[in-house]
Amino acid sequence: MIKAGFLPMIRRAAFALAVFVVPGVMAADADAPFNPPVLNLNAALSLQDTLAALPDDATVFVGETHTRYDHHLVQLETLRFLHARTPNIAIGVEWFQTPFQTHLDDYLAGRITETEMLERTGYFDRWRFDYRLYRPVIEYARANRIPIVALNAPVELTRKIGEGGLAALTPEARATLPADYARGNTAYEARVRRAFNMHPMEGANFEHFLDVMLTWDETMAATAAAHLAANPGRRMVIFAGSGHIAHRDGIPARLERRTGKRVSTVLVAGEHTAEPGIADFFVLSAPRELPPAGLLGAYLENAKDGVRVGALTEESGLGMAGIAKDDILLAIDGKPVSGFAAVKVHLLDKKPGDKIDVRYRHRNWLGSEKESTVMVMLGGEAPLRLPQ
Repeated sequence: MIKAGFLPMIRRAAFALAVFVVPGVMAADADAPFNPPVLNLNAALSLQDTLAALPDDATVFVGETHTRYDHHLVQLETLRFLHARTPNIAIGVEWFQTPFQTHLDDYLAGRITETEMLERTGYFDRWRFDYRLYRPVIEYARANRIPIVALNAPVELTRKIGEGGLAALTPEARATLPADYARGNTAYEARVRRAFNMHPMEGANFEHFLDVMLTWDETMAATAAAHLAANPGRRMVIFAGSGHIAHRDGIPARLERRTGKRVSTVLVAGEHTAEPGIADFFVLSAPRELPPAGLLGAYLENAKDGVRVGALTEESGLGMAGIAKDDILLAIDGKPVSGFAAVKVHLLDKKPGDKIDVRYRHRNWLGSEKESTVMVMLGGEAPLRLPQ
């Protein structure tokens, strides 16, 4: 049986799939000239110039390091530019999983709130990266009535595959898989093996690991292909982790296999170094940081009638205001918080030092309950130090 931490290890390793060795540095080639390509920065095209030269029907992939703000800014600018040229466009994203498409549709159509969308798609359990990084793309899509297509395979499926391979799936689960998997690409499998070896874990099985990677890539390609087939004439821009795009043999080649049309791939400087074949275009973007977030300084979890406070950090704003572990948060600034997503959405635009009013319920050791409202000052990105 694979350890419980195996799937997070797979996710971390997916980031490493684009790691490569520059040709010409092996010992056997020591006497050969080291002659890597050089980019003339004075003659380099801008992002918009590059996008303008693409065919108007080309599907465009833009890779991301999930935590890099500048990567998401490149994605947003790509979306804006392509949308202006070809208004009939859709956005395919790795960030949401296929079973939750209807909730994305409902949010984009204005039928549910942002909080409801995040709760129903399981964003904070299934993706978890800072939602502020992704929100501008989602809000642009909502304002301009652009479909967002949830491409990713559900975690329940990939977790099961990670534990026992495709053979471990029930017939019903197997029926949800893409119809075919393209295997036998030795370069792809070699990169997957290097990623696997970078995160060794007792009991981990490489073939199961490879099956998860293939399931991610084939599912995202198949879902994108199905959307394009159902919407003739529509263009698509796809945002996913760079490891799924680099060298083209993750999602891009699998989409091309299904559609018969070549796609364009864009990577952004960061976890990669420019190398012939790694992508069609390589964006030289410097890192940027999101503004510091205002934090409560606590682990939170959904409860039946609110949000339960878990462990508090030593410098927790909640703790300093008198709120204790196991207390239930009921409202922030007068707005009820029915779940964790509601708390996160309320704090999205807050910064360290901001003050909020928190209504909570405390149960004492005798079992009696009392509701109170206190002012809480939000903290910053201090190191997480739990009390001993």
